[in-house]
Amino acid sequence: MATSRNYSKSVITASDKIKDIFCEPCVGDGKQIEAEGFCVDCSEYLCGQCYNSHGRFKAFKHHVLQDKKNMPVDVASTGVLDVCVEKCSKHPTKVTEYFCRSCDTLGCSACITTNHRQCQNVGHVPDIVIDLENNEEFKKFAEYFDENLTLLKEKKNKINSRKTEAEEMKKQAKAELKKQRDTINKFFDHLEVEMDKKIMDIDKNNKDTLKAASDRCNIINDELNKMKIAVETNRKNGQKCELFIKMKRSKPEIEKLDSQFKMLYEESNVQRYKLVQSAQTEEIMKNTTEICRMLTAKLVSEIDVSSCKDKRKTWVSGMSVVQGHYLVVADNNKAVKIIDTRTGRVTSEITLDCDYVGAVTNVKGGQIVVSLITDKPEYKNNLLTLTVSASGLLSKGNVITNRNPAFDAIGIAQHLYVLHYKEITVLDMHGKVLKTIDSDCRSLPSTAVSPDKKTIYLTNYFNNSVTSMTVEGKVTATYKDKDLKNPCGITVDNEGFVYVRSDGSIHQLTKVCTKVQIILDDLLGKCITHSDVDNRLYVAKGEKVKVYELK
Repeated sequence: MATSRNYSKSVITASDKIKDIFCEPCVGDGKQIEAEGFCVDCSEYLCGQCYNSHGRFKAFKHHVLQDKKNMPVDVASTGVLDVCVEKCSKHPTKVTEYFCRSCDTLGCSACITTNHRQCQNVGHVPDIVIDLENNEEFKKFAEYFDENLTLLKEKKNKINSRKTEAEEMKKQAKAELKKQRDTINKFFDHLEVEMDKKIMDIDKNNKDTLKAASDRCNIINDELNKMKIAVETNRKNGQKCELFIKMKRSKPEIEKLDSQFKMLYEESNVQRYKLVQSAQTEEIMKNTTEICRMLTAKLVSEIDVSSCKDKRKTWVSGMSVVQGHYLVVADNNKAVKIIDTRTGRVTSEITLDCDYVGAVTNVKGGQIVVSLITDKPEYKNNLLTLTVSASGLLSKGNVITNRNPAFDAIGIAQHLYVLHYKEITVLDMHGKVLKTIDSDCRSLPSTAVSPDKKTIYLTNYFNNSVTSMTVEGKVTATYKDKDLKNPCGITVDNEGFVYVRSDGSIHQLTKVCTKVQIILDDLLGKCITHSDVDNRLYVAKGEKVKVYELK
């Protein structure tokens, strides 16, 4: 719907002449012609020609026209006409100029008369907006744009930053691809050199053998020719006596020559060979589908963990995967829920008698342990065992008395490693303390264990670090990074890669706590867990759990 636009820059009084108000249809055509009138229905200023022709059109025949003397002007020095001009969606010939506060609905005079006759709080919009600038709703409305434009600018800067980051990732990946190819080339070049050496060694031996055999042939040839010449000379001269004696005396020499012939046959054999494809190489090519491995996380689904029993907006406080495809979730509703990851539905739920459910850990099979935080003496700082059936049903087990608040816990060989302030206590499933391990993770720590159950990983929230240690408590490595801020959740996949939740991102580490990459970002929260069955990462964000497929 047309409205009066900011084409007028004039400020007038009763005695001023109207000037610099231009015909709006002409302005739309790129012309600036002084207005000579106004159409109330179109809410447009018109020049003399447009004014005179306006009523001739059938569609505009009943429009109300005001000449230059009576047309509205901007008396507030804003250059904009402050009147209601929007047509009513239900009554196209009427202007929307009323607001029913009771129904929070705008309408025209017909709407108010028809639908709001009984409403007690109906106002005329021009009267309502007199003090609009001081209206709290309007202030929020006006602030919305500045706030969101600022956020949008930040987001745009982040997008541009990520364009650079994406380009850098591509550049690094291509460099790594070339590096890997060069490494493979060098490896096979080395194998080629080794095989070439074997070829040359055999060839040399064959040539040496054939040369020795050739030399022996020459020697035998010389001896035979020498003896033949002597025999032919005796025969030619008729020296039969000499010939007879030579024949008899030549037997040892002939035996020696026969022996030389025999040796010649044996020594002239060469080592035969032919190159064929190695079974190892064939197996490599058969089983190799990529030259490099791309470590990445792909979002495949999102699970809403809220339920109809929730009394407040849900946020997740602990997670673990059990029985292959069930996700155990503890939340701020004092609830422990079982979610079938195949359907994303809650299959079972228990509300616990405590103030807060903290850590969730899978001990073995379908057995889990949760930490209970409460002021009630019978439950204070205790742990509770729960069992998840193969069908996803949850049932309570026994309470494990715990002397200090538990930040986190992990199960190793039917023992619980419970993380406290400055120490880790090792308990059996009945709560008996087996040993205590000193720990330097004094601030909101979380913990995870390696697939072989030999290494424990600990986060330190305020120290911005991750520490690995043996199950006996010997520190083996520490990870710190400028981008690692307030780490608060940690898990390990079945290959030993470590995933740490930082402030808004997730760091991927090797088993020896060296940085692989920041694999995910823009993820606020603290809970994270991994499923060995399908190699998926579960990341909590409010009442949602994002599911990522790891590659």
